[in-house]
Amino acid sequence: MKIDIGKALANKLYCESAFRHYVKIGVLRKTGNSLFEKHMNKAVSNLDFANFLMEEHKFSIKDKLPGRTFYDWCITIYYYSIYLTALALTAKIGYESKSHLATIIAITLFYYHRDNLLKKEDVEFIISSVHLDRKDIDLVIDAKDMRERASYNVDSSFELGQARMAQVQTADFVSRIRVLLEEVR
Repeated sequence: MKIDIGKALANKLYCESAFRHYVKIGVLRKTGNSLFEKHMNKAVSNLDFANFLMEEHKFSIKDKLPGRTFYDWCITIYYYSIYLTALALTAKIGYESKSHLATIIAITLFYYHRDNLLKKEDVEFIISSVHLDRKDIDLVIDAKDMRERASYNVDSSFELGQARMAQVQTADFVSRIRVLLEEVR
């Protein structure tokens, strides 16, 4: 079954069918919510480290490695913070995911369609940040694409502004999800 994430976002019944498909083939499996805290703690830890690295550009990096920047690594770490937050959302409903798309389907079904805890913009942010075949969703920043360019494309130069944008969006998203999940407890 080929999954259309745009259709899953727009159509609850299609999203439920996609979710059942992923459970049936074992990509999503019921585990309880024991991984929730671990994923959320790791997401916050990554966010903290990326923020630390951003700040160190003003101090030790500037002094010890003059003329060099590591904003590409900041963007990479922000991407993983977003993805770990998505895994925390999935774990909170008692599932473990082996796929970016399955994670997005589970979040869309439970937090958007069923419980209405996330806004469409939140789901779109997750999609644009972690989905491998993003077609229909276009946010200001595509963290996954930026992470790939930062990691693999040596010709791309990453400006402080791009890293700051990733920083603000990631911090806002992780904070909102953290609060939301603590309220659901």
